[in-house]
Amino acid sequence: PEVVRLGKVLNGMMDRLEASFRQATRFSADASHELKTPLAIMQGELEQGLAAADPGSREQQVLAGLLESTSRLKSITRSLLLLARSDAGPLPLVREPVALADEIRPLLEDAQAAGAERGLGVDPDTGSPVTVSGDRELLRLALGNLTDNAVRYAEPGGRLGVRLSVEGGVGVVRVWNTGPGIVPEDRPRVFERFFRGRTARECGEGSGLGLSLVREIIHAHGGSVVLEEGTPGRTVFRVALPLAMPSAG
Repeated sequence: PEVVRLGKVLNGMMDRLEASFRQATRFSADASHELKTPLAIMQGELEQGLAAADPGSREQQVLAGLLESTSRLKSITRSLLLLARSDAGPLPLVREPVALADEIRPLLEDAQAAGAERGLGVDPDTGSPVTVSGDRELLRLALGNLTDNAVRYAEPGGRLGVRLSVEGGVGVVRVWNTGPGIVPEDRPRVFERFFRGRTARECGEGSGLGLSLVREIIHAHGGSVVLEEGTPGRTVFRVALPLAMPSAG
């Protein structure tokens, strides 16, 4: 009788935990969805106001700061919505052959522009041609998060780049930068949600969602992403993705 009662208690506890988890997932998805429209309206209004402001004026500076904060909120909201969807089940993918070099090239151009003020150098050589089977928009988002991090945490005057290769029958993307790197105690936790390592906390950068979203997107594609054991002074993230099947005929 005691075992039966214990089983009933445990089953009831698991049911309550599952219901709480579903409720939290629905809340994250609903809240993120409801925030999308007002944030888009705010961004449009701020962009119009910024265009009309006198160059160099205090008004222009304030509007530029607000626009940057709004863009960051939009990015966080989108990340939360995607993570909530991944909690509810596999992310829906629109698969097609994706030539990774074509997606990475504009990301490197953005990285060069973003890092110019800090004297960052960008390696333009993307390596071997690699075509994978995946959702173009989601893959672009994942790779964009990795290159954004490479810019954000590279040392001033350092370098960053992306290298493509085929290894063991899968497409491999390595995103790297030079800099202080990730301290050993933070390395096992870099893909946790809302985790911000020591470097991020010191810089006051990031929301702690970028790498966890990268992991969910890559896993949804049947791939993997890891922080490699690199050489001192260099941080390397390795993404592996299934190659696209050659078309018949």
